Amino acid sequence: MQEDQRVFDVAIVGGGIGGTMLGAVLARHGVRVLLLEGSGHPRFAIGESTVPETTFGLRVLARRYDVPEIEHLATHGALRRHVSSNCGVKRNFSFVYHREGEPTRPDECTQYPTWGPPLGPDSHYFRQDVDAHMFHVAVSYGVTAHTHTLVDDVKFEEDGATLVTRDRGSFRASYVVDAGGMRAVLPERLGLRQEPPYRTRSRTIFTHMVDVRPFDRVAPPRAEHGMPSPFSQGTLHHMFKGGWFWVIPFDNHSTSTSELCSVGVNLDLDQYPRPDDVPAEEEFWRHVRRFPSVARQFERARSVRPYVSTDRTQFASQKVVGDRWCLLPHASDFIDPLFSSGLAVTVMALNALGHRLIEAVRRNDFDTARFAYLDHWTKRMFRFYDDLVSCSYVSFDDFELWNAWNRVWTITTLYGTNAQNQAAVAFDRTGDPAGFDALELPPYRGLQGVDNPWVERLFDQARDAVLAYRAGESTKERTVARIYELLRESELCPSVWGTLDPQDRCPAGVFTLWPLMRILLWGKFRSPRHVRGSYFTGGGRMVGKEAVQAYTGAVRAGGSQVHQTVRDMWVNWNGDWTRRPEPRK
Repeated sequence: MQEDQRVFDVAIVGGGIGGTMLGAVLARHGVRVLLLEGSGHPRFAIGESTVPETTFGLRVLARRYDVPEIEHLATHGALRRHVSSNCGVKRNFSFVYHREGEPTRPDECTQYPTWGPPLGPDSHYFRQDVDAHMFHVAVSYGVTAHTHTLVDDVKFEEDGATLVTRDRGSFRASYVVDAGGMRAVLPERLGLRQEPPYRTRSRTIFTHMVDVRPFDRVAPPRAEHGMPSPFSQGTLHHMFKGGWFWVIPFDNHSTSTSELCSVGVNLDLDQYPRPDDVPAEEEFWRHVRRFPSVARQFERARSVRPYVSTDRTQFASQKVVGDRWCLLPHASDFIDPLFSSGLAVTVMALNALGHRLIEAVRRNDFDTARFAYLDHWTKRMFRFYDDLVSCSYVSFDDFELWNAWNRVWTITTLYGTNAQNQAAVAFDRTGDPAGFDALELPPYRGLQGVDNPWVERLFDQARDAVLAYRAGESTKERTVARIYELLRESELCPSVWGTLDPQDRCPAGVFTLWPLMRILLWGKFRSPRHVRGSYFTGGGRMVGKEAVQAYTGAVRAGGSQVHQTVRDMWVNWNGDWTRRPEPRK
Protein backbone atom coordinates (compact mmCIF):
# COMPACT_ATOMS: atom_id res chain seq x y z
CA MET A 1 0.00 0.00 0.00
CA GLN A 2 1.41 3.37 -1.02
CA GLU A 3 2.10 5.96 1.66
CA ASP A 4 -0.55 8.40 0.37
CA GLN A 5 -3.13 5.63 0.74
CA ARG A 6 -2.47 5.65 4.48
CA VAL A 7 -3.15 9.36 5.08
CA PHE A 8 -6.71 10.64 5.49
CA ASP A 9 -8.67 13.63 6.68
CA VAL A 10 -11.04 11.64 8.90
CA ALA A 11 -10.76 8.09 10.22
CA ILE A 12 -13.94 6.36 11.41
CA VAL A 13 -13.56 3.34 13.67
CA GLY A 14 -16.66 1.16 13.33
CA GLY A 15 -18.55 0.18 10.19
CA GLY A 16 -22.10 0.05 11.51
CA ILE A 17 -24.98 2.23 10.41
CA GLY A 18 -23.71 5.38 12.15
CA GLY A 19 -20.14 5.16 10.91
CA THR A 20 -21.12 4.34 7.34
CA MET A 21 -23.70 7.14 7.08
CA LEU A 22 -21.11 9.62 8.35
CA GLY A 23 -18.54 8.24 5.93
CA ALA A 24 -20.92 8.65 2.98
CA VAL A 25 -21.78 12.23 4.01
CA LEU A 26 -18.14 13.26 4.35
CA ALA A 27 -16.93 11.54 1.19
CA ARG A 28 -19.80 13.10 -0.77
CA HIS A 29 -18.29 16.49 0.11
CA GLY A 30 -14.72 15.69 -0.80
CA VAL A 31 -13.36 14.54 2.56
CA ARG A 32 -10.82 11.71 2.43
CA VAL A 33 -12.36 9.10 4.73
CA LEU A 34 -10.90 5.90 6.19
CA LEU A 35 -13.34 3.38 7.68
CA LEU A 36 -12.00 0.56 9.84
CA GLU A 37 -14.36 -2.25 10.86
CA GLY A 38 -13.30 -5.01 13.24
CA SER A 39 -15.69 -7.62 11.85
CA GLY A 40 -17.41 -7.69 8.47
CA HIS A 41 -20.76 -7.58 6.72
CA PRO A 42 -23.36 -8.96 7.02
CA ARG A 43 -23.36 -9.06 10.80
CA PHE A 44 -25.83 -8.94 13.69
CA ALA A 45 -26.48 -5.58 15.38
CA ILE A 46 -28.98 -4.24 17.88
CA GLY A 47 -31.07 -1.12 17.33
CA GLU A 48 -33.79 -2.52 15.09
CA SER A 49 -36.75 -0.18 15.52
CA THR A 50 -37.04 3.34 14.15
CA VAL A 51 -39.16 6.14 15.62
CA PRO A 52 -40.63 9.23 13.92
CA GLU A 53 -37.65 11.39 14.92
CA THR A 54 -35.32 8.84 13.32
CA THR A 55 -37.42 8.82 10.16
CA PHE A 56 -37.54 12.61 9.90
CA GLY A 57 -33.89 12.95 10.91
CA LEU A 58 -32.83 10.61 8.11
CA ARG A 59 -34.76 12.74 5.61
CA VAL A 60 -32.99 15.83 6.90
CA LEU A 61 -29.58 14.13 6.79
CA ALA A 62 -30.11 12.91 3.22
CA ARG A 63 -31.31 16.27 1.90
CA ARG A 64 -28.91 18.43 3.84
CA TYR A 65 -25.86 16.56 2.59
CA ASP A 66 -27.22 15.37 -0.77
CA VAL A 67 -26.90 11.64 -0.05
CA PRO A 68 -30.26 10.29 -1.29
CA GLU A 69 -29.42 6.72 -0.33
CA ILE A 70 -29.81 7.70 3.34
CA GLU A 71 -33.43 8.67 2.67
CA HIS A 72 -34.03 5.11 1.47
CA LEU A 73 -33.76 4.14 5.15
CA ALA A 74 -36.37 6.67 6.25
CA THR A 75 -39.70 5.06 5.34
CA HIS A 76 -40.71 1.44 5.13
CA GLY A 77 -41.76 1.71 1.49
CA ALA A 78 -38.41 3.10 0.36
CA LEU A 79 -36.53 0.64 2.57
CA ARG A 80 -38.40 -2.30 1.05
CA ARG A 81 -37.85 -1.15 -2.55
CA HIS A 82 -34.24 0.00 -2.33
CA VAL A 83 -32.58 -1.88 0.53
CA SER A 84 -34.17 -5.10 1.80
CA SER A 85 -37.45 -6.98 1.84
CA ASN A 86 -36.30 -8.65 5.07
CA CYS A 87 -37.31 -5.60 7.12
CA GLY A 88 -40.61 -5.19 8.94
CA VAL A 89 -43.14 -2.38 8.94
CA LYS A 90 -43.77 -0.29 12.06
CA ARG A 91 -47.17 1.39 11.99
CA ASN A 92 -47.40 1.90 15.73
CA PHE A 93 -45.93 1.68 19.20
CA SER A 94 -48.17 -0.75 21.10
CA PHE A 95 -48.01 -1.17 24.88
CA VAL A 96 -49.90 -4.01 26.58
CA TYR A 97 -50.00 -4.34 30.36
CA HIS A 98 -49.71 -7.74 32.08
CA ARG A 99 -50.30 -9.12 35.54
CA GLU A 100 -48.62 -12.33 36.62
CA GLY A 101 -50.89 -15.34 36.19
CA GLU A 102 -53.65 -13.38 34.40
CA PRO A 103 -54.56 -12.93 30.73
CA THR A 104 -54.19 -9.36 29.57
CA ARG A 105 -57.22 -7.13 30.02
CA PRO A 106 -58.69 -5.53 26.88
CA ASP A 107 -58.75 -2.03 28.36
CA GLU A 108 -55.12 -2.13 29.53
CA CYS A 109 -53.24 -1.25 26.38
CA THR A 110 -52.18 1.98 24.68
CA GLN A 111 -51.01 2.81 21.19
CA TYR A 112 -49.22 5.65 19.43
CA PRO A 113 -49.11 5.73 15.62
CA THR A 114 -46.20 6.30 13.32
CA TRP A 115 -46.76 8.49 10.28
CA GLY A 116 -48.56 7.14 7.23
CA PRO A 117 -47.22 7.55 3.70
CA PRO A 118 -45.58 9.62 2.35
CA LEU A 119 -43.83 10.60 5.61
CA GLY A 120 -43.83 7.07 7.00
CA PRO A 121 -44.43 4.46 8.20
CA ASP A 122 -41.44 3.61 10.33
CA SER A 123 -39.51 0.36 10.02
CA HIS A 124 -38.09 -2.64 11.78
CA TYR A 125 -34.53 -2.82 10.49
CA PHE A 126 -33.05 -6.22 9.79
CA ARG A 127 -29.74 -4.72 10.70
CA GLN A 128 -27.43 -7.11 8.89
CA ASP A 129 -29.05 -6.08 5.58
CA VAL A 130 -29.36 -2.38 6.39
CA ASP A 131 -25.82 -2.02 7.75
CA ALA A 132 -24.30 -3.93 4.82
CA HIS A 133 -26.21 -1.73 2.38
CA MET A 134 -24.96 1.49 3.99
CA PHE A 135 -21.42 0.10 4.07
CA HIS A 136 -21.61 -0.44 0.31
CA VAL A 137 -23.06 3.06 -0.17
CA ALA A 138 -20.18 4.60 1.79
CA VAL A 139 -17.61 2.77 -0.33
CA SER A 140 -19.41 3.85 -3.52
CA TYR A 141 -19.01 7.50 -2.45
CA GLY A 142 -15.26 7.04 -2.11
CA VAL A 143 -14.70 5.89 1.47
CA THR A 144 -11.61 3.69 1.86
CA ALA A 145 -12.88 0.79 3.96
CA HIS A 146 -11.15 -2.18 5.56
CA THR A 147 -13.17 -4.93 7.24
CA HIS A 148 -11.82 -7.51 9.69
CA THR A 149 -9.36 -4.84 10.79
CA LEU A 150 -8.94 -4.38 14.53
CA VAL A 151 -7.58 -1.11 15.89
CA ASP A 152 -5.19 -1.83 18.73
CA ASP A 153 -4.16 1.74 19.53
CA VAL A 154 -4.73 5.37 18.60
CA LYS A 155 -1.87 7.80 19.21
CA PHE A 156 -2.72 11.49 19.14
CA GLU A 157 -0.29 14.22 18.17
CA GLU A 158 -0.75 17.95 17.69
CA ASP A 159 -1.58 17.62 13.98
CA GLY A 160 -3.62 14.41 14.01
CA ALA A 161 -3.59 10.78 15.04
CA THR A 162 -1.96 7.49 14.15
CA LEU A 163 -4.23 4.44 14.17
CA VAL A 164 -2.36 1.20 14.77
CA THR A 165 -4.14 -1.89 13.44
CA ARG A 166 -3.43 -5.51 14.22
CA ASP A 167 -2.92 -6.76 10.66
CA ARG A 168 -2.84 -3.78 8.27
CA GLY A 169 -0.18 -1.54 9.75
CA SER A 170 -0.73 2.09 10.70
CA PHE A 171 -2.83 4.90 9.22
CA ARG A 172 -2.74 8.67 9.72
CA ALA A 173 -5.77 10.93 10.02
CA SER A 174 -6.36 14.54 10.98
CA TYR A 175 -9.42 13.57 13.03
CA VAL A 176 -10.83 10.35 14.51
CA VAL A 177 -14.50 9.46 14.98
CA ASP A 178 -15.23 6.42 17.13
CA ALA A 179 -18.41 4.66 16.00
CA GLY A 180 -17.55 1.42 17.72
CA GLY A 181 -20.39 0.99 20.20
CA MET A 182 -20.10 -0.15 23.80
CA ARG A 183 -16.62 -1.66 23.29
CA ALA A 184 -15.31 1.35 21.38
CA VAL A 185 -11.55 1.83 21.31
CA LEU A 186 -11.28 5.53 22.26
CA PRO A 187 -13.17 5.37 25.58
CA GLU A 188 -10.87 2.55 26.64
CA ARG A 189 -7.72 4.14 25.23
CA LEU A 190 -8.44 7.58 26.76
CA GLY A 191 -9.97 6.36 30.02
CA LEU A 192 -13.34 7.97 29.30
CA ARG A 193 -15.69 5.39 30.77
CA GLN A 194 -17.32 6.29 34.08
CA GLU A 195 -19.91 4.83 36.41
CA PRO A 196 -23.21 5.61 34.65
CA PRO A 197 -24.78 8.66 36.34
CA TYR A 198 -28.21 7.44 35.32
CA ARG A 199 -31.29 6.56 37.32
CA THR A 200 -32.15 3.76 34.89
CA ARG A 201 -30.74 0.41 36.00
CA SER A 202 -31.76 -2.40 33.68
CA ARG A 203 -30.49 -5.54 32.00
CA THR A 204 -31.56 -7.43 28.89
CA ILE A 205 -32.00 -10.94 27.48
CA PHE A 206 -32.58 -11.12 23.72
CA THR A 207 -32.51 -13.30 20.61
CA HIS A 208 -34.11 -13.74 17.18
CA MET A 209 -36.94 -16.24 16.74
CA VAL A 210 -39.18 -17.84 14.16
CA ASP A 211 -42.85 -18.81 14.62
CA VAL A 212 -43.74 -15.98 17.00
CA ARG A 213 -47.50 -15.65 16.67
CA PRO A 214 -49.01 -12.26 15.77
CA PHE A 215 -50.31 -10.90 19.06
CA ASP A 216 -53.59 -10.05 17.32
CA ARG A 217 -54.31 -13.82 17.36
CA VAL A 218 -53.76 -13.90 21.11
CA ALA A 219 -55.07 -10.54 22.33
CA PRO A 220 -58.69 -9.75 23.13
CA PRO A 221 -60.74 -8.91 20.00
CA ARG A 222 -60.35 -5.47 18.48
CA ALA A 223 -63.97 -4.72 19.35
CA GLU A 224 -62.87 -4.94 23.00
CA HIS A 225 -59.40 -3.35 22.99
CA GLY A 226 -60.24 -0.63 20.43
CA MET A 227 -56.75 -0.02 19.06
CA PRO A 228 -56.76 1.43 15.52
CA SER A 229 -53.72 -0.45 14.20
CA PRO A 230 -52.75 -4.16 14.38
CA PHE A 231 -50.44 -4.97 17.30
CA SER A 232 -48.39 -7.16 14.95
CA GLN A 233 -47.63 -4.28 12.58
CA GLY A 234 -45.73 -2.25 15.14
CA THR A 235 -43.18 -2.53 17.91
CA LEU A 236 -45.02 -4.39 20.65
CA HIS A 237 -44.14 -3.78 24.29
CA HIS A 238 -45.42 -6.25 26.89
CA MET A 239 -45.19 -4.30 30.16
CA PHE A 240 -45.22 -5.71 33.68
CA LYS A 241 -44.10 -4.46 37.05
CA GLY A 242 -40.34 -4.03 36.86
CA GLY A 243 -39.85 -4.87 33.20
CA TRP A 244 -41.03 -5.27 29.64
CA PHE A 245 -40.68 -7.49 26.58
CA TRP A 246 -40.08 -6.22 23.07
CA VAL A 247 -41.49 -7.98 20.02
CA ILE A 248 -40.12 -6.59 16.74
CA PRO A 249 -41.34 -8.68 13.78
CA PHE A 250 -39.61 -8.57 10.41
CA ASP A 251 -42.27 -10.81 8.81
CA ASN A 252 -45.32 -8.62 9.45
CA HIS A 253 -46.34 -7.50 5.96
CA SER A 254 -47.34 -9.24 2.75
CA THR A 255 -44.13 -8.47 0.83
CA SER A 256 -41.70 -9.52 3.57
CA THR A 257 -39.23 -12.26 2.73
CA SER A 258 -38.29 -12.81 6.37
CA GLU A 259 -39.53 -15.33 8.91
CA LEU A 260 -37.74 -13.70 11.83
CA CYS A 261 -38.83 -11.75 14.88
CA SER A 262 -36.55 -9.93 17.32
CA VAL A 263 -37.54 -10.52 20.95
CA GLY A 264 -36.10 -9.50 24.28
CA VAL A 265 -36.96 -8.90 27.90
CA ASN A 266 -35.66 -5.90 29.86
CA LEU A 267 -35.60 -6.10 33.64
CA ASP A 268 -35.11 -3.58 36.42
CA LEU A 269 -31.88 -4.70 38.10
CA ASP A 270 -33.08 -3.78 41.57
CA GLN A 271 -36.25 -5.86 41.24
CA TYR A 272 -34.71 -8.66 39.15
CA PRO A 273 -30.99 -9.06 39.93
CA ARG A 274 -29.18 -11.32 37.48
CA PRO A 275 -29.28 -14.83 38.95
CA ASP A 276 -26.17 -16.93 39.25
CA ASP A 277 -25.86 -20.11 37.18
CA VAL A 278 -29.15 -19.67 35.28
CA PRO A 279 -28.71 -19.89 31.49
CA ALA A 280 -30.09 -16.94 29.53
CA GLU A 281 -32.57 -19.11 27.64
CA GLU A 282 -33.98 -20.62 30.82
CA GLU A 283 -34.39 -17.24 32.50
CA PHE A 284 -36.08 -15.78 29.41
CA TRP A 285 -38.69 -18.54 29.35
CA ARG A 286 -39.26 -18.26 33.10
CA HIS A 287 -40.44 -14.70 32.54
CA VAL A 288 -42.51 -15.65 29.49
CA ARG A 289 -44.38 -18.30 31.48
CA ARG A 290 -45.34 -15.77 34.17
CA PHE A 291 -47.81 -14.07 31.82
CA PRO A 292 -50.41 -16.26 30.06
CA SER A 293 -50.97 -13.96 27.07
CA VAL A 294 -47.23 -13.63 26.44
CA ALA A 295 -46.82 -17.39 26.80
CA ARG A 296 -49.53 -17.97 24.17
CA GLN A 297 -47.77 -15.66 21.74
CA PHE A 298 -44.49 -17.54 22.19
CA GLU A 299 -45.82 -21.09 22.58
CA ARG A 300 -44.51 -22.19 19.15
CA ALA A 301 -41.52 -19.85 18.95
CA ARG A 302 -37.98 -21.14 18.51
CA SER A 303 -34.76 -19.18 18.64
CA VAL A 304 -32.42 -19.12 15.65
CA ARG A 305 -29.42 -17.60 17.40
CA PRO A 306 -27.95 -17.87 20.91
CA TYR A 307 -29.67 -15.97 23.71
CA VAL A 308 -27.65 -13.02 24.96
CA SER A 309 -27.90 -11.96 28.60
CA THR A 310 -26.34 -8.69 29.73
CA ASP A 311 -25.34 -7.16 33.00
CA ARG A 312 -26.39 -3.53 33.46
CA THR A 313 -26.93 -2.13 29.95
CA GLN A 314 -26.29 1.51 30.86
CA PHE A 315 -22.81 2.85 30.19
CA ALA A 316 -21.44 6.37 30.03
CA SER A 317 -18.42 8.43 29.04
CA GLN A 318 -17.06 11.57 30.66
CA LYS A 319 -17.29 13.53 27.42
CA VAL A 320 -18.15 13.11 23.76
CA VAL A 321 -15.49 15.28 22.07
CA GLY A 322 -11.84 16.04 22.65
CA ASP A 323 -8.72 17.21 20.84
CA ARG A 324 -8.89 15.67 17.34
CA TRP A 325 -11.57 13.10 18.25
CA CYS A 326 -15.24 12.54 18.97
CA LEU A 327 -17.53 9.66 19.90
CA LEU A 328 -20.75 8.90 18.11
CA PRO A 329 -23.59 8.47 20.63
CA HIS A 330 -23.61 4.67 20.59
CA ALA A 331 -19.90 4.72 21.49
CA SER A 332 -20.46 7.27 24.24
CA ASP A 333 -23.50 6.33 26.32
CA PHE A 334 -26.51 4.02 26.35
CA ILE A 335 -29.73 4.05 28.37
CA ASP A 336 -32.23 1.33 27.44
CA PRO A 337 -34.00 -0.07 24.34
CA LEU A 338 -37.30 1.46 25.50
CA PHE A 339 -38.49 4.16 23.06
CA SER A 340 -35.74 3.15 20.59
CA SER A 341 -33.74 6.29 21.26
CA GLY A 342 -30.34 5.04 20.07
CA LEU A 343 -30.79 5.57 16.33
CA ALA A 344 -32.60 8.88 16.85
CA VAL A 345 -29.74 10.33 18.91
CA THR A 346 -27.20 9.00 16.40
CA VAL A 347 -28.95 10.68 13.46
CA MET A 348 -29.21 13.94 15.45
CA ALA A 349 -25.46 13.78 16.11
CA LEU A 350 -24.62 13.03 12.46
CA ASN A 351 -26.59 16.07 11.33
CA ALA A 352 -24.59 18.27 13.71
CA LEU A 353 -21.23 16.60 13.11
CA GLY A 354 -21.28 16.40 9.32
CA HIS A 355 -21.00 20.09 8.44
CA ARG A 356 -18.56 20.72 11.29
CA LEU A 357 -16.15 18.10 10.00
CA ILE A 358 -16.53 19.20 6.38
CA GLU A 359 -15.72 22.79 7.37
CA ALA A 360 -12.88 21.69 9.67
CA VAL A 361 -11.22 19.78 6.84
CA ARG A 362 -11.61 22.70 4.42
CA ARG A 363 -10.10 25.14 6.90
CA ASN A 364 -7.67 22.67 8.47
CA ASP A 365 -9.05 23.80 11.82
CA PHE A 366 -10.08 21.05 14.21
CA ASP A 367 -10.36 23.21 17.32
CA THR A 368 -12.29 21.30 19.99
CA ALA A 369 -14.56 24.30 20.54
CA ARG A 370 -15.99 23.74 17.04
CA PHE A 371 -17.52 20.49 18.30
CA ALA A 372 -18.75 21.67 21.71
CA TYR A 373 -22.35 21.76 20.47
CA LEU A 374 -22.18 18.03 19.79
CA ASP A 375 -20.92 17.29 23.29
CA HIS A 376 -23.62 19.37 24.98
CA TRP A 377 -26.63 18.12 23.05
CA THR A 378 -25.62 14.47 22.96
CA LYS A 379 -25.22 14.45 26.73
CA ARG A 380 -28.42 16.41 27.23
CA MET A 381 -30.40 13.89 25.21
CA PHE A 382 -29.02 10.99 27.22
CA ARG A 383 -30.12 12.75 30.41
CA PHE A 384 -33.58 13.26 28.92
CA TYR A 385 -33.94 9.63 27.88
CA ASP A 386 -32.73 8.50 31.29
CA ASP A 387 -35.54 10.51 32.87
CA LEU A 388 -38.07 9.22 30.33
CA VAL A 389 -37.08 5.57 30.67
CA SER A 390 -36.55 5.47 34.43
CA CYS A 391 -39.95 7.06 35.03
CA SER A 392 -41.48 4.59 32.60
CA TYR A 393 -40.15 1.68 34.66
CA VAL A 394 -41.75 3.33 37.71
CA SER A 395 -45.03 3.71 35.82
CA PHE A 396 -45.06 -0.03 35.08
CA ASP A 397 -46.28 -0.42 38.68
CA ASP A 398 -49.83 0.25 37.51
CA PHE A 399 -51.58 0.63 34.15
CA GLU A 400 -53.29 3.90 35.07
CA LEU A 401 -49.92 5.40 35.98
CA TRP A 402 -48.48 4.30 32.64
CA ASN A 403 -51.59 5.54 30.81
CA ALA A 404 -50.94 9.02 32.20
CA TRP A 405 -47.13 9.15 31.97
CA ASN A 406 -46.98 7.83 28.41
CA ARG A 407 -49.04 10.84 27.23
CA VAL A 408 -46.19 13.14 28.18
CA TRP A 409 -43.94 11.18 25.82
CA THR A 410 -46.50 11.46 22.98
CA ILE A 411 -46.42 15.26 23.34
CA THR A 412 -42.62 15.53 23.44
CA THR A 413 -42.45 13.24 20.40
CA LEU A 414 -44.94 15.41 18.51
CA TYR A 415 -42.92 18.59 19.02
CA GLY A 416 -39.57 16.93 18.42
CA THR A 417 -40.74 15.43 15.14
CA ASN A 418 -42.35 18.67 14.00
CA ALA A 419 -39.12 20.58 14.61
CA GLN A 420 -37.39 18.34 12.06
CA ASN A 421 -40.32 18.73 9.69
CA GLN A 422 -40.12 22.54 9.95
CA ALA A 423 -36.58 22.38 8.55
CA ALA A 424 -37.63 19.98 5.78
CA VAL A 425 -40.49 22.30 4.80
CA ALA A 426 -38.12 25.27 4.63
CA PHE A 427 -35.77 23.28 2.39
CA ASP A 428 -38.68 22.25 0.17
CA ARG A 429 -39.57 25.91 -0.32
CA THR A 430 -36.10 27.24 -1.04
CA GLY A 431 -33.86 24.30 -1.96
CA ASP A 432 -31.19 25.88 0.25
CA PRO A 433 -29.50 23.45 2.71
CA ALA A 434 -28.76 26.44 4.97
CA GLY A 435 -32.36 26.13 6.12
CA PHE A 436 -31.32 23.11 8.14
CA ASP A 437 -29.18 25.38 10.32
CA ALA A 438 -32.40 26.20 12.19
CA LEU A 439 -32.15 22.79 13.87
CA GLU A 440 -29.23 24.18 15.88
CA LEU A 441 -31.18 27.24 17.05
CA PRO A 442 -33.86 27.56 19.76
CA PRO A 443 -36.39 26.02 20.09
CA TYR A 444 -35.42 23.17 17.74
CA ARG A 445 -32.14 21.90 19.20
CA GLY A 446 -31.88 18.32 20.35
CA LEU A 447 -34.80 15.89 20.20
CA GLN A 448 -38.19 15.45 21.81
CA GLY A 449 -38.83 19.19 22.00
CA VAL A 450 -36.49 19.57 24.99
CA ASP A 451 -35.26 22.96 23.73
CA ASN A 452 -38.75 24.43 23.97
CA PRO A 453 -39.27 25.90 27.48
CA TRP A 454 -42.96 24.92 27.53
CA VAL A 455 -42.22 21.31 26.58
CA GLU A 456 -39.29 21.19 28.98
CA ARG A 457 -41.43 22.50 31.84
CA LEU A 458 -44.19 19.96 31.17
CA PHE A 459 -41.72 17.10 31.06
CA ASP A 460 -39.71 18.14 34.12
CA GLN A 461 -42.78 18.66 36.30
CA ALA A 462 -44.36 15.37 35.19
CA ARG A 463 -41.05 13.60 35.87
CA ASP A 464 -40.92 15.12 39.35
CA ALA A 465 -44.46 13.89 40.02
CA VAL A 466 -43.50 10.32 39.08
CA LEU A 467 -40.33 10.49 41.19
CA ALA A 468 -42.37 11.72 44.15
CA TYR A 469 -44.57 8.64 43.74
CA ARG A 470 -41.47 6.44 43.57
CA ALA A 471 -40.17 7.98 46.81
CA GLY A 472 -43.48 7.30 48.56
CA GLU A 473 -44.29 11.01 48.79
CA SER A 474 -47.40 10.78 46.62
CA THR A 475 -50.11 8.24 45.89
CA LYS A 476 -50.78 6.76 42.48
CA GLU A 477 -54.07 8.65 42.25
CA ARG A 478 -52.48 12.02 43.07
CA THR A 479 -49.65 11.37 40.61
CA VAL A 480 -52.02 10.50 37.78
CA ALA A 481 -54.18 13.56 38.50
CA ARG A 482 -51.09 15.78 38.58
CA ILE A 483 -49.88 14.57 35.17
CA TYR A 484 -53.25 15.30 33.54
CA GLU A 485 -53.28 18.70 35.22
CA LEU A 486 -49.84 19.50 33.80
CA LEU A 487 -50.86 18.36 30.32
CA ARG A 488 -53.93 20.59 30.43
CA GLU A 489 -52.08 23.63 31.76
CA SER A 490 -49.33 23.34 29.15
CA GLU A 491 -51.80 23.90 26.27
CA LEU A 492 -49.44 21.79 24.15
CA CYS A 493 -51.99 19.05 23.47
CA PRO A 494 -53.73 19.41 20.09
CA SER A 495 -57.47 19.81 20.57
CA VAL A 496 -57.98 17.20 17.83
CA TRP A 497 -56.29 14.62 20.08
CA GLY A 498 -57.76 12.87 23.09
CA THR A 499 -54.74 13.43 25.32
CA LEU A 500 -56.75 14.79 28.25
CA ASP A 501 -59.25 11.90 28.20
CA PRO A 502 -57.93 8.92 30.22
CA GLN A 503 -60.41 6.64 28.45
CA ASP A 504 -58.86 7.41 25.06
CA ARG A 505 -55.95 4.97 25.03
CA CYS A 506 -54.78 5.97 21.55
CA PRO A 507 -55.12 9.72 22.01
CA ALA A 508 -53.24 10.67 18.84
CA GLY A 509 -55.52 8.54 16.67
CA VAL A 510 -53.79 7.77 13.38
CA PHE A 511 -51.41 9.77 11.20
CA THR A 512 -53.00 9.24 7.81
CA LEU A 513 -53.41 12.23 5.49
CA TRP A 514 -56.61 13.81 6.83
CA PRO A 515 -55.66 13.57 10.55
CA LEU A 516 -52.29 15.10 9.63
CA MET A 517 -54.06 18.01 7.98
CA ARG A 518 -56.20 18.48 11.11
CA ILE A 519 -53.07 18.75 13.28
CA LEU A 520 -51.54 21.28 10.88
CA LEU A 521 -54.75 23.33 10.89
CA TRP A 522 -54.88 23.26 14.70
CA GLY A 523 -51.26 24.35 14.92
CA LYS A 524 -51.61 27.10 12.36
CA PHE A 525 -54.91 28.63 13.52
CA ARG A 526 -56.02 27.33 16.94
CA SER A 527 -52.88 26.56 18.94
CA PRO A 528 -51.72 28.87 21.76
CA ARG A 529 -49.23 31.66 21.14
CA HIS A 530 -46.29 29.68 22.46
CA VAL A 531 -46.92 27.08 19.72
CA ARG A 532 -48.20 29.13 16.80
CA GLY A 533 -45.51 30.42 14.48
CA SER A 534 -42.84 28.02 15.74
CA TYR A 535 -44.53 24.72 14.90
CA PHE A 536 -47.08 23.49 12.34
CA THR A 537 -46.44 26.52 10.13
CA GLY A 538 -46.80 24.56 6.90
CA GLY A 539 -46.07 21.35 5.13
CA GLY A 540 -49.33 20.68 3.32
CA ARG A 541 -47.74 21.44 -0.05
CA MET A 542 -44.73 19.24 0.67
CA VAL A 543 -46.86 16.36 1.95
CA GLY A 544 -49.15 16.59 -1.07
CA LYS A 545 -46.22 16.59 -3.48
CA GLU A 546 -44.55 13.67 -1.75
CA ALA A 547 -47.85 11.76 -1.59
CA VAL A 548 -48.09 11.97 -5.38
CA GLN A 549 -44.44 10.90 -5.67
CA ALA A 550 -45.00 7.96 -3.31
CA TYR A 551 -48.06 6.84 -5.26
CA THR A 552 -46.48 7.13 -8.70
CA GLY A 553 -43.30 5.47 -7.44
CA ALA A 554 -45.24 2.49 -6.12
CA VAL A 555 -47.23 2.21 -9.36
CA ARG A 556 -44.05 2.48 -11.42
CA ALA A 557 -42.29 -0.18 -9.36
CA GLY A 558 -45.21 -2.57 -9.63
CA GLY A 559 -45.63 -1.91 -13.35
CA SER A 560 -41.94 -2.48 -13.94
CA GLN A 561 -42.10 -5.91 -12.31
CA VAL A 562 -45.09 -6.90 -14.44
CA HIS A 563 -43.38 -5.61 -17.59
CA GLN A 564 -40.17 -7.53 -16.87
CA THR A 565 -42.06 -10.77 -16.21
CA VAL A 566 -44.04 -10.56 -19.46
CA ARG A 567 -40.98 -9.46 -21.46
CA ASP A 568 -38.85 -12.30 -20.14
CA MET A 569 -41.46 -14.81 -21.27
CA TRP A 570 -40.78 -13.81 -24.89
CA VAL A 571 -37.40 -12.05 -25.13
CA ASN A 572 -34.00 -12.97 -23.73
CA TRP A 573 -31.97 -9.81 -24.42
CA ASN A 574 -32.75 -6.63 -22.46
CA GLY A 575 -31.21 -3.29 -21.59
CA ASP A 576 -31.74 -3.38 -17.83
CA TRP A 577 -28.01 -3.12 -17.27
CA THR A 578 -27.92 0.28 -18.99
CA ARG A 579 -30.05 1.77 -16.21
CA ARG A 580 -27.34 1.21 -13.63
CA PRO A 581 -25.56 4.50 -12.84
CA GLU A 582 -21.91 4.90 -13.68
CA PRO A 583 -19.53 4.61 -10.70
CA ARG A 584 -18.94 7.86 -8.85
CA LYS A 585 -15.59 9.49 -9.48
